[in-house]
Amino acid sequence: MNFTNRIIKILDTPISRGLLKQLIYIGYKRKGIKIEGVQAHIQFNAWEFRIEGVSYLSSGPGWVYEYGYLLDQLKALSGHAYLPKAGDVVFDIGAGVGEETIIFSKLVGDTGKVFSIEAHPRTFKALAYLVEVNGLSNVFPVNVAFSNEKGAVEIDDSENSLANSILPSTKDKSFKVTAVTFDEFVSANQIKSIDLVKMNVEGAEQLIIKGMINSLSIIKHLAISCHDFRYKNGESEFFKTKEIVLEFLRYYDFIISTQDTKDYMVDDYVYATNPRAL
Repeated sequence: MNFTNRIIKILDTPISRGLLKQLIYIGYKRKGIKIEGVQAHIQFNAWEFRIEGVSYLSSGPGWVYEYGYLLDQLKALSGHAYLPKAGDVVFDIGAGVGEETIIFSKLVGDTGKVFSIEAHPRTFKALAYLVEVNGLSNVFPVNVAFSNEKGAVEIDDSENSLANSILPSTKDKSFKVTAVTFDEFVSANQIKSIDLVKMNVEGAEQLIIKGMINSLSIIKHLAISCHDFRYKNGESEFFKTKEIVLEFLRYYDFIISTQDTKDYMVDDYVYATNPRAL
């Protein structure tokens, strides 16, 4: 953690958030971005930045969240191999507080649809708020976990919403959430074609793919964040998923690509195209 991030973390308390908000205003101003409002949502552990009539959420305070930044991040990660266009149907699985959902919504436009899936109940409240406050009528937020079978799963309730996983753990805090398979969801919602499936679910990608076999024929592109980098950092073998995902996609004859940036998190993304669905 660098010096700036340490200062931000220290100031992110009820007593000093007023000062932190002023620093955020200054940070955006220095970037030439006029920010209209800053708000900390303690109830769902997110920060809101209002810029040119649009609210962006992040899981922590800062001064980088705006459309251009988030679009660049999407192009570098889940949108690296395929960037959605007007009219597309996108699945944002592991949507978090909606950092990519809000960009997907803009890209697919009024004629497209974004199914924004978030399992963690509190994080989902932030996602639902983002959709409501911005009037994203083409986004359908759903509080459910995709897994390999229907039932229920436990999801961590850690301070960092980006790291919450359904991995069974000894942590004191967790939530039990409803689980369905991807195939069940697609069938129930009568979805006939999917242009992009983005998946970032902290290791659960190895479970989700087992429940989406019947839907593969209608999926054109996938961008799956694997999590071997967490395993390499000393965490559970549950996060060692890249070869599992690659083997699955090879078996079903997808055209596969990855990046080679020497950044483990980026390079653990797997991109796949289904030539039979194009």
